[in-house]
Amino acid sequence: MSRLVSATSWTTLATLVNLVLTMVQLAFLVRILAPSVFGQFAVVNMVIEVFVAFALGGISNFLIFKRDADQQTSNAIYYLALIIGAIFSVLLYLLTPFIASALGYEAIIQELRLATLLLVVSSLSSQYQAIGMKHFKHQSIAKIDIAAKLLSFSFAISFPELELLCLVGAIIIYQVAKLLGFMLFLGKFVNLSLSTDTRIFKEAFNYGIFDFGSQAINIVRKQLDVMILAITLPSCEMGVYHVIKQLASRPAQALQPIIGKVALPAFAEVKQNHEKFQRVYKDIYFLQLFVLAFIYVPVIVASELVATLFFGDSYAQYSLVLSLLAGFWFIRVASSNLVGPLVQSTGHTKRNFLWNIYVMIPNALVIYISSMFGVEALVFSMVVFQVTLFPIVNFYFVKYITGVEFSYSLRSMLIVVLAFSIPIAVFHIFLVPLIPDLWFMQETSVAAFTVAVALVLYFQYSEVKNSIQRIKGF
Repeated sequence: MSRLVSATSWTTLATLVNLVLTMVQLAFLVRILAPSVFGQFAVVNMVIEVFVAFALGGISNFLIFKRDADQQTSNAIYYLALIIGAIFSVLLYLLTPFIASALGYEAIIQELRLATLLLVVSSLSSQYQAIGMKHFKHQSIAKIDIAAKLLSFSFAISFPELELLCLVGAIIIYQVAKLLGFMLFLGKFVNLSLSTDTRIFKEAFNYGIFDFGSQAINIVRKQLDVMILAITLPSCEMGVYHVIKQLASRPAQALQPIIGKVALPAFAEVKQNHEKFQRVYKDIYFLQLFVLAFIYVPVIVASELVATLFFGDSYAQYSLVLSLLAGFWFIRVASSNLVGPLVQSTGHTKRNFLWNIYVMIPNALVIYISSMFGVEALVFSMVVFQVTLFPIVNFYFVKYITGVEFSYSLRSMLIVVLAFSIPIAVFHIFLVPLIPDLWFMQETSVAAFTVAVALVLYFQYSEVKNSIQRIKGF
């Protein structure tokens, strides 16, 4: 088995386990905790995500970019990550009361202060994970991730009476357990010592400053809806939106690390060979599209069934919001998920930073203005904005770095989406109503039919098999 296939297999397994446990946990807790608790958690999660991006400092992938880094360089980057993480952890701890008050969520101060621990933990974990990925130790990384998620899941479902602390505590347990696992099983690759080469700091900062800026702004863009709705919506309504958003975004967020952990070292290895670079990019892009369509098309088409299955009948009224959010995440990940690995593997982090600066203001305006007309108008505007960005992203990043034309990206997306959506829509409209609404028979039938469509496409559409075969031989 090639290194890339092995890496993909183990990363996929860990991601699927993480996704399943997360969705089971959410489906369990949403029936116990009040929506306002999820609204509070959405704000905590938003603040932590933004500050974690600052704590990582943009240097989490520097050691992958710097393929020939010696031990002194690795040590220097490790200590640099520790220092940056500690600084922002203290900063967030001090700013927590002001942030909570500004957002109108004074009740989250203690939990948010507790979560500042994540900044240091994430900074250190990113270095161990980067070194593990550099050596293609995806199997060890996956096993550690699964074990950490099991501990986190067990805590969350065992102590729902803790309410917000239950949700925040589960995240802390997951990240701390992961760091301890990395230290134990990947420590030999880090081989940490006090011998450092501080001359690398300048290069790391030059690489990281733009990647850091890009990641931070990108996370702010991703959380803009939460930032605005935290001010404009009551915590109860905010909680409902957060729950629906979690269901729509989790599959995309689960797929992103699979693609990133595999594509980044793959692109870094073939970037000197332009023809091979193009081929590897196209193969990963197409397979990503296929998986995204397999996951998201049935959610978009049968959103009412999906919402009821996960959260109960009370959430069926939000099926349109779920459909629109699912469409948004499909387009967002399909069009831009490979941008990160492309710029990080080739050193074009400044380009990514400038892009996020350019997009920040129009994105904020779209979300702010549309939120005045309700949640449905907000998510519809987000979809339209993301569709508008698709060709621009391709021209600014994909064509510039790899030479792959937008026509290939668009054609591939249309083929895959239509191949899934037409038969599933026909099945849902004409046949599902004839199936008894008992024991989840309707939901099961849609899932089974989606699998059948995927299998037919796999065996009948040669591009799917060819892409898999080429990646296997990588």
